[in-house]
Amino acid sequence: MRPVPVAMDYEKQRAFLRAQNWRWLPAGVACGILLDMILEKEILRTSDPRWTQPLALLLAVGLLWSAYYLPNYLCLSAVAWRRLRWVARARWFLGGLMLMVAAASQAWVAAAVSAVLLIIHLPFSRRIVRALPADPGAAAGKRVMLGAAAYVLLELTWLRTAFRGGVSPALLLEFLLAFAFLAAVLARPRSLVSSLVWATGAAALGYGLTGMVLPSFAVFLWAFAAARMLAGADQQNEENFARLVETLHAFNHEPRENIVTLLAESTGRLAEDWNRTQPQGPAEVAAWYSRNARYYLYDIAQHHLLYKHITYTLALVELAGQHAPGGRVLDFGGGNGDFSCALARAGFDATYLDVPGEAAEFVRWRAERERLPLHITHDTAELSGPFDVVFSLDVLEHLVEVKPMLNRWAALLRPSGWLILTYYTGATSSGPMHIDPGFDVPGYLVAQGFRDVKQRHVGLFSPNYGVGLFSPDYMRKKQFVILEKGTG
Repeated sequence: MRPVPVAMDYEKQRAFLRAQNWRWLPAGVACGILLDMILEKEILRTSDPRWTQPLALLLAVGLLWSAYYLPNYLCLSAVAWRRLRWVARARWFLGGLMLMVAAASQAWVAAAVSAVLLIIHLPFSRRIVRALPADPGAAAGKRVMLGAAAYVLLELTWLRTAFRGGVSPALLLEFLLAFAFLAAVLARPRSLVSSLVWATGAAALGYGLTGMVLPSFAVFLWAFAAARMLAGADQQNEENFARLVETLHAFNHEPRENIVTLLAESTGRLAEDWNRTQPQGPAEVAAWYSRNARYYLYDIAQHHLLYKHITYTLALVELAGQHAPGGRVLDFGGGNGDFSCALARAGFDATYLDVPGEAAEFVRWRAERERLPLHITHDTAELSGPFDVVFSLDVLEHLVEVKPMLNRWAALLRPSGWLILTYYTGATSSGPMHIDPGFDVPGYLVAQGFRDVKQRHVGLFSPNYGVGLFSPDYMRKKQFVILEKGTG
């Protein structure tokens, strides 16, 4: 039997995120320098308006967060144009802020340049967003590179006119860093040398704006760290994507081009088919999911490449390990099995349950080839408790009858066992098939003797969950619930 790579190796993701934290450190030092110089008014002029210092402090904190979060968020994705759409939206915000700062500083030429940038941005950004294919490993292309160069020239024009118009050097430095980051997202400097050149160019511009060495050095550190984090995230994403495509190809022998297309289009195809057919009742809904099982496999697989989902899965495995190390765990509605396989690799007695179909066969195929001790079933009647943890993640919104399933989970859990679930309250544009349960799910379970223990285990700073300074976004949402079964 030919060995097949692990489609999503979460230990590799953990190592990558730890490396990213080290790459981020120079940006943290740079923002510390800027914050100190802003507080001490060393890069502020006596003629600057009173609002300049608080705005500069706010922007410095924003740059600190941007360098930490955005490289991973933007680059870890199954579709390359996702980050370009974000850049297009970010430039609207940045252009509006440039216009307001220039007008408030009475730098009227810079304000006019800002207005011109906003006017030409819409058609310009649309052409750039259309320029990339679905494959995240594809080269950026001449159109994107020309767009990045054009943006740089326009933004340098604004910096020059704003500097002459009297805008504070502190604000100009921060705008320079924002411009450098957005251009790097488009141009994607990958090598160490290109990152150094990129950062040196930004630092030279910073020195031209301030005539001071220390803030220019801070600009260099920040731009270099951001470029290295973007390059690291790009490289990791390409590896993740290649592993996924290779694994799917080994499973279903689909041509690579088809797999790439399905990963990019599966979510839209599911929404389109649901809107067209409008299934009603349990039988029709079950038939719809069976008919679209292939698209769901690809939809789930591409979603699991997202940065938010990677950190979420790492955190969930850690959370289960803290509550019941090596215990019995049920992954109800396990989809393509990434999470179930991660639990099995981490030493849990893991059970995967989902409807029959291509996704479930993919899980069975993976477990056999990796020789994972993963139990696979499709019928809740075949389950026997007690389980230490039951996971139901992004499942309830697909069920027509919810309460019987909640009662079944309650019966399968041991006393003090955890039910970790997400629940949503209706359709969205990308998920029109989501069904509103029609009642307060956590409230119903609390009435059955469960206790809400999420606040004890999830806060903004939960460094034991996943890797990083903050707990994952998905865990902090109100739709994420941790309920403990009573002992009575």
